[in-house]
Amino acid sequence: MKNFLFSLSVLSLGSIVNAQISGCTTAPNGAYPTAVVTPVCNNSSEGVAEWGFTGEYTLVKLTKDVSYEFSGTMDYGQPFITIAENTDNPTVLASGTAKVVYTPEVDKVVRFYTHLNSSCGNNDYEFVDRKVKCFIDVRDSYCEPTLDCSDGAVIKNVKFADLDNTSACSANGFNDFTAQKANVEKGKTYNFETEIGYGWYNQSVSVWIDYNKNFLFEPDEFVYIGTIDQGILSKNISIPTDVANGEYRMRVRLATVTETGATPSKACDMNDIYGETEDYTINVVDYLATNEISKSEMTMAPNPVTELLNITTSAKILEINIVNTNGQIVKTVKSRNQIDFKALPVGVYIVNVKLDNQKIISRKVVKK
Repeated sequence: MKNFLFSLSVLSLGSIVNAQISGCTTAPNGAYPTAVVTPVCNNSSEGVAEWGFTGEYTLVKLTKDVSYEFSGTMDYGQPFITIAENTDNPTVLASGTAKVVYTPEVDKVVRFYTHLNSSCGNNDYEFVDRKVKCFIDVRDSYCEPTLDCSDGAVIKNVKFADLDNTSACSANGFNDFTAQKANVEKGKTYNFETEIGYGWYNQSVSVWIDYNKNFLFEPDEFVYIGTIDQGILSKNISIPTDVANGEYRMRVRLATVTETGATPSKACDMNDIYGETEDYTINVVDYLATNEISKSEMTMAPNPVTELLNITTSAKILEINIVNTNGQIVKTVKSRNQIDFKALPVGVYIVNVKLDNQKIISRKVVKK
């Protein structure tokens, strides 16, 4: 019985055959395996059918705009490969001998055929292994696009959460401001605001935040801010609720294009020529301490504390959160006027107290 395996092997790109119009879509041996295969796309060849026959096909699920290399090996000679639509009368998408590359414009399932030759020959005595390789852009650093901001198409100021940075045009249109951080809470929405100088009539601003830390700025990390000739643009940006605590790269890009030209793929683009790019850091935490409102409204004692911290206030306490220096909530109690620090490590904490008048009062407390 045939076995479906995901074996890995490295293939050379040197002998890739360009796609042809004609191909072979006869399949007297049907589909093998019968289930649809989804490549994992790890930049290595994956075996999608081992000990298959010529004159049959494998169903492969493809992702839009990802390039796939289809290849096959036989004991004698090289198989003829056809990639076609998964329909009763399939349209040929690509074909060639030994290796074929195809990039879909939409997500789709295709048929990966193998035959003895371009004459669509097949027999049950010649086994073939079918393999697929996805080409994924893997990086270990961020791109630094060069643009020209000397004509006035410049980012003058960026505000986001507690970040507020004023800058001038850089020598190559790229500024690394990652030492400056915007502190944000997951699940919250913040206003992003930028001021840009006058360089061209249409100037668009876009923002990306690399939440998966893969050194790429991807479509689901993109926010279009707006288009203007000069002045201030603003838009709300929401922080995902499921993102992990930590620091992430935020890219702000000004380019002399209309809204239709400000696309998610432009984070590293240098073809627009005029504009500027600035990179920042956002620091995502569970909970940010609020500013103190009035020391007369509340007292916390003893401070420093070893065990119980007593909180005195005329208002009703709804909730108390203890937040560590990483912005993480380490303890929560509800409707109480004291909280136990005994099990917490020695250090500095922020105690946030939510009152029934909707105020949140914060105090710094030292655990010793």
